[in-house]
Amino acid sequence: MKKIAAGVASLILAGLTVVSLAGCNLFSAGKADTNYPSDVADEEGGYGSAESWLAAQQTPSTYERRLYEEAVESGSFNGTYYEFLASMGLSSEDDTAAVNRALCSAVAIEVVYTLNGTQIASDGSGVIYSLDKDAGVAYVLTNYHVVAQATGRGLFGSGTTTDWDSVTVTLYGGQTIEAARGDMTVRYVRGSNDGTDLAVLQITSDVLTQSDAAAATYAQPVLGEEAYAIGNAEGEGISVTRGVVSKLSESITISAANDYQYVTFDAIRTDAAINQGNSGGGLFNERGELLGIVTARREQTAGGTSVDGFGYAIPMEDVVSVLSSLGCPAPEASSATGDTQSRVLLDRTAAVARAASSAVTVVGDDGEGSGVIYDLDSASGSAYILTNYHVVYAASSATGISSSITVYLFEDTQESTPISAAYVGGSSEEDIAVLSVTDSDVLASASAAEAVAADAHSLTVGEDVFAVGNAGGAGLSVSYGVVSVSGENILVESADGKSTLTMYAIRTDAAVNHGNSGGGLFNEMGELIGIVNARSDANGVVAFGYAIPANRALLVAQNILDNAEHADGAVCASLGGVSVYTAQSRAFFDEQTGKTYLEEKVVVRGISSSGAAAEMGLDVGDTLVTAAVVRNGQTVYSLAVTRVDMLGELLYAVRLGDTLSLTVSRDGTLQKLSYSFDSTQDFAEVA
Repeated sequence: MKKIAAGVASLILAGLTVVSLAGCNLFSAGKADTNYPSDVADEEGGYGSAESWLAAQQTPSTYERRLYEEAVESGSFNGTYYEFLASMGLSSEDDTAAVNRALCSAVAIEVVYTLNGTQIASDGSGVIYSLDKDAGVAYVLTNYHVVAQATGRGLFGSGTTTDWDSVTVTLYGGQTIEAARGDMTVRYVRGSNDGTDLAVLQITSDVLTQSDAAAATYAQPVLGEEAYAIGNAEGEGISVTRGVVSKLSESITISAANDYQYVTFDAIRTDAAINQGNSGGGLFNERGELLGIVTARREQTAGGTSVDGFGYAIPMEDVVSVLSSLGCPAPEASSATGDTQSRVLLDRTAAVARAASSAVTVVGDDGEGSGVIYDLDSASGSAYILTNYHVVYAASSATGISSSITVYLFEDTQESTPISAAYVGGSSEEDIAVLSVTDSDVLASASAAEAVAADAHSLTVGEDVFAVGNAGGAGLSVSYGVVSVSGENILVESADGKSTLTMYAIRTDAAVNHGNSGGGLFNEMGELIGIVNARSDANGVVAFGYAIPANRALLVAQNILDNAEHADGAVCASLGGVSVYTAQSRAFFDEQTGKTYLEEKVVVRGISSSGAAAEMGLDVGDTLVTAAVVRNGQTVYSLAVTRVDMLGELLYAVRLGDTLSLTVSRDGTLQKLSYSFDSTQDFAEVA
């Protein structure tokens, strides 16, 4: 399992892009188009709203949404998503929809101080609990220790200050609100570290008016109910982890913001993963109601034994009391009625069985990992298996690839029946390798099945996932969690350990351990959504597991197979020198689908004077809207370019003779561009 870089008293406080495609030899910082892809596409296509266009591009992926989508398409239902759930006798709101709404109340907070000539920056989280959208005014709950900085220990103890140099508040969609010292855009209202750890900020900004920000409502916790921690974990942006309410009230003692004294108060305990940066964020139930403000986690027992699953939040009942004593506005109680519901819409064991039937253990010269059968001919006992390149890499081999590769099926619990596999090809840069099994009697007589892939572009934050793999090298097993972040860039070591790779990956709080590499991350239907490839091994960081999105992994795998006769790895189409970047990002909550859609404005930053990009007419400042690969007059792959990684992914689908079509927005007008890849010089091998 490859490591990623990540940053962190037995009780620890929880709080404290540019993408290049080939070499660019002519750089320009041209002005970006003022519109997002959804803005111009909506105007052209008459979708009615940016949300509607995004919903049309990104199919909702949870089981409930699929039922709804099928019913609408067949004409058997024409109401809203929530009305559909009610008509099915289900909860009026499913948990992923409620969590998506709760995301709109979450903010990331960065505070910068200068003390004794040294600049100090700290990251934390907050929850919008009061919002006047028309006026652009919001009140945010956070921890006192997030916004107060210790001034140093003196003769009579240590003090704190909230006189920051600057503070930046970032909404879930990526919109930022910044304020320097004395700027009333973001101001500290009041706070207390006396028997609590709470503070209130007031934000006044037009950004709030133009966003999908929402105020959270609160409810009382129920022992054992599902709980979602939403916050700026490790300072890497808003993410979600899931657990349960483990204990309704427990007395905890934490270090005060002055780093000198201690504060004792009662808190809710949860086993939802809490990391540095989560401080001040919300603990929500499955209806998206705020249960408490996250403040700390325990790392060790009194005896010094390391522990996970001890996170703490200040109960909202106590928060309301503190706000009253501070003279601050009070949050609204939820108006929802009825007991907390646990829904079983799909047989979980059946979904896991489907997923597990495609899982294999992979054993090479230098170690073992996991793999996923993604193409299977049961009659002949032949299959293609997807795994990580670093699983089959062998430093001891002259070729760098294991000279002997063996796989074991999930049903072979004792790993007593080895199956020989051959290396077809792979890419260290993408950390993907393809193995083949040919004419295996064991495979022909087994109950193994090929994985069915889902669209990873449509992942919903908070939806259920299963990681199936050879965890710890102890045989294939299953761990359960949620999608924490639908996609982010991570740093991983290359297979040979000589370089660092930047990869786009799904983050999950499902337990991922050494040996899980190459195994599958599956959704609640048992469909493949990613290939597990990394976890954070930084001290004190928990529930940071990663998977390469299935869309990209399968495109790379098919590329390897199609080019196996004349290349050792993937052969990627090249645009001949262009760089793109995320100019802006935002989020929409769609009431119709119950999903929050993230959208990036992907803009051309620089372009070479020659090459495919220049020949097709791409220009600096163009905003990418849609892209398609056309082969023999038929579109074989298409997507809406709503994330910066998508164009690079698409290029793996291009073959010699194909035409790449791009729709861009230039000065608010859609332009259609295309280029035919008719020369082998238009391609480059990806090592």
